[in-house]
Amino acid sequence: MEQSTLTVVMYHYVRTAPRNPFPALKSMDTDAFVQQVTDLATRYEMATMDSTLAFLEGEYHPRRPLCLLTFDDGVQDHYREVGPVLAERGIQGLFFLVTGCMEEGVVAAVHKNHFLTAGLGFPEWRRRFFRRARTCGLAMPVVDPGAAARTYPWDTAKVAEFKYAFNFELPAIERDAIVDELFIEEFGDESAFARQLYLSWEEARQMQCDGMVLGGHTHRHQPLASLNAAELRSDLNECRRILDLRLRPQPFTPFSYPYGKRDSFTGEAVRRLRELNFCCAFSTEVGRNQAGSDRYALQRVDCKQAA
Repeated sequence: MEQSTLTVVMYHYVRTAPRNPFPALKSMDTDAFVQQVTDLATRYEMATMDSTLAFLEGEYHPRRPLCLLTFDDGVQDHYREVGPVLAERGIQGLFFLVTGCMEEGVVAAVHKNHFLTAGLGFPEWRRRFFRRARTCGLAMPVVDPGAAARTYPWDTAKVAEFKYAFNFELPAIERDAIVDELFIEEFGDESAFARQLYLSWEEARQMQCDGMVLGGHTHRHQPLASLNAAELRSDLNECRRILDLRLRPQPFTPFSYPYGKRDSFTGEAVRRLRELNFCCAFSTEVGRNQAGSDRYALQRVDCKQAA
């Protein structure tokens, strides 16, 4: 008998085009999402958190391959566009929250990059960032094109290299000082933008009532491998504390690594996740999982690959 597999599909922004104030933002259209979910449900058994863990432990043997839907970043799209689609079909999704963004009304640097790119266009955003960096004496690092392409396979080489430098190579304090100023110049009050971008805790709890599972995506959305031991402990502890404080109790709480490639997290990060009782963790390494796969390095496929 052919061995069963678990395909985990990863989504970020899901938006209806007429209501999207940022048409240049890379997102999946809601109608395309509905069609994809319909297609997946005809080809797979749609997994839940419970059936996923049982399968990985070798305790559940599905008749068809499993498919689990996951959604990173805890954005409003997931409450407005995604949740109703899944609830109507009786499909459970896993939604991963950046607790600092929701709790403190801040926009993560990675998301500021997304919206400045969408609002200004990449050439203008890149030009402004470089100009401000020169003024501040911040040198742009030389990026390995291969690493950039592997991390951002859906982007052009220039965009991928800029994003890799922005998210991994530049010192966070100096980078954030620049991007914060440019973000406020373009979009105004950050807290107001954050309220429109991210879920509220009330909305998150409602999604739980609708059968969804919510998990952690760190407190600050930084690559865990870039943090020292104290920073790592503080970030993951705070993420877990806030999830426990704000959400309804869940039997299992999963985790998703920011950026998610194997070099973006460490063995120490995995150890901390186990200690904090996160039941599993999802990477962005591409592949399908089998019974016995490492629960703290689960592979996913991008929604663009799930057709």
